[in-house]
Amino acid sequence: MSASHRTPRALTLPRLAVAVATVALGAVACSSGGGHATSASSSKPSTRATAMTATTAASTIVPNSALSGPGAFLGPVRQIPVDGIRIGYRQFGSGPDLIMVMGDTGTMSDWTVNLLSQLGRHYHVTIFDNRGVGYTTDDTSVPDTIPLMADDTVGLIKALGLRHPTLLGWSMGGEIGLTVAALHPGAISALVSTGGDLGGSQAINTPPAVAEELNSPRTTGPQMMDLLFPADATAARTAYIEQLGLIPPEKVGNETLLRQYQAGQAYESFEGTWDKLPDSTIPMLITNGSLDEITPPGNASIITQRAKHAKLVIFPDAGHAMLVQDSGQFVSLVTQFTKASGIE
Repeated sequence: MSASHRTPRALTLPRLAVAVATVALGAVACSSGGGHATSASSSKPSTRATAMTATTAASTIVPNSALSGPGAFLGPVRQIPVDGIRIGYRQFGSGPDLIMVMGDTGTMSDWTVNLLSQLGRHYHVTIFDNRGVGYTTDDTSVPDTIPLMADDTVGLIKALGLRHPTLLGWSMGGEIGLTVAALHPGAISALVSTGGDLGGSQAINTPPAVAEELNSPRTTGPQMMDLLFPADATAARTAYIEQLGLIPPEKVGNETLLRQYQAGQAYESFEGTWDKLPDSTIPMLITNGSLDEITPPGNASIITQRAKHAKLVIFPDAGHAMLVQDSGQFVSLVTQFTKASGIE
């Protein structure tokens, strides 16, 4: 979601992911077996050889970051230096490379085990934390921006030796992906963006009442869930909370909340993604929920019209979390798209 969805506020800037993580803490307490950290040596190895991860001695395993239970297949968190910071990531699965970019102050623990396990059957998946979030460090001497996080993503792709991966981005992660496609089109082979926009003057704003609720310090976790899912998607909402409880939540500090808020604000006046997107020749799958209150679905149409090789799919009766609300349909759509794009 772009900065045009937000209203200027003071230092404490609650984020969707933070509030949802608060809800998920209850699920962690109630879950049995999965979700707690064990020693890295007890984790299941990735189904793909870890040669790429081991190509540089600078990649290190974070102690006690491997998971037991349903999330064991994710393997341990590793860190690797990229352009002055260290990026925390996990890799798993088998197939062509897929890198996933999370949204505004979200961590890689905010992807659901269900979605990741489905994708891991078709792709060698890399998930990671954006700068300042979770296991990734930051350089606070430079302003955080969407283009900078796009640079980070490209730097990680190069550091890990990924072979022209497909990039899948959600919310602000979709905007990072669009910026990669626009400014670094040679770095990826295809783009899947859901719940993002092109920033600048072209973005369709979130309705003011929704933006106010999204930014209010009084908004609770359950109220945030109302922004992610339609009112009648009770089963999907419950499943999402239970899924988040399978991976321990990561920390997001107030400074990072502020810096990513400022990155969103800057994206409001950044025209580079809009300007350069037509020059990109990579195939794109642009998706959105028809009932998305955070990123109005009209943004997906704008992106599709602006890009040269883009397919638009709107999920009926789905909200901002459409990729987890309808995960089976979403994964099927992604796999069909990549195969049709010659990525196998």
